[in-house]
Amino acid sequence: MDSHPSAKTESSGGFWPLANIALGASLALFALYWGAVLVGGGIAASQKQRQPAPAEGDSSLAGAPTLATTPSAAVTGASAPTPSGPAAEVTIKPDSTNALAYDTKSFTVKAGQQVRLTFNNTHPAVPQPHNWVLGKPGSKDKILNAAMVVMTDPKALEKGYLPDSPEILHHTKLLQPNTSETLEFVAPAAGEYPYVCTFPGHGIMMNGVMKVE
Repeated sequence: MDSHPSAKTESSGGFWPLANIALGASLALFALYWGAVLVGGGIAASQKQRQPAPAEGDSSLAGAPTLATTPSAAVTGASAPTPSGPAAEVTIKPDSTNALAYDTKSFTVKAGQQVRLTFNNTHPAVPQPHNWVLGKPGSKDKILNAAMVVMTDPKALEKGYLPDSPEILHHTKLLQPNTSETLEFVAPAAGEYPYVCTFPGHGIMMNGVMKVE
């Protein structure tokens, strides 16, 4: 009678230690597995971060995007034309038969051509002060009107009777008789450019046209 409970207690006491051992081993294996996974993932991520970025334009990588290149303005921009050919040599003086007119009523140059113009204020019979003023196309009347206004300026003579006008491109100073001045400039775009003398009353007859082709 007494042997049965003793046998049951020994059997029960041997089972639980074995179960605890098995459970502990399972938990250890579980922890070992996930630890290995986490460590392995961290190593892979670290290696990916350390991997150098592919060089720009490296076509060895499949699906690598290509960078479109845009030509610079220095390559695509049209360069300004360089003047070619000899410079245009022009000499103008008062007309021998009319001291209040230019002897050259018109001359022609090419756009972009270098112009070397000499105004020679010499007249054998009627010496007068004159200048030579080149204006924008269609500006003759504007310059002459401005010249009339400058007559009322107390410093008109000091200014050489030259009006302060945005229509004026090039000009000589007011030349006394038997003096000259040479201007050098590049001919502008094609068109007809008037030139006048702005000394009081002269420009009505003393004018001409520079034609640019």
